[in-house]
Amino acid sequence: MRALSAVGQRSLTFYLFQSLLLAPLLAAWGLGLAPHLSTASAVAVALGVWLLSLPLAAWMDSRGMRGPAEVLLRRMTYGKHDPRARS
Repeated sequence: MRALSAVGQRSLTFYLFQSLLLAPLLAAWGLGLAPHLSTASAVAVALGVWLLSLPLAAWMDSRGMRGPAEVLLRRMTYGKHDPRARS
């Protein structure tokens, strides 16, 4: 459950991470696997990418790291002063 929570706390980062992995695998401009996959195998690929996210998120959480996309978003929103930055 902690890994699942860790993904949720870094949802923007992992949305982008999963998109960056799935798009080249499935799109015609990449490997173009989408037309060759059944529904079940497409779900299996998506589940595999999601399962890859869990240990990465847990590792980031164990080190108290925010996701890079969340850090960038906060930097763009608050500038250098982030009122909720972790010490």
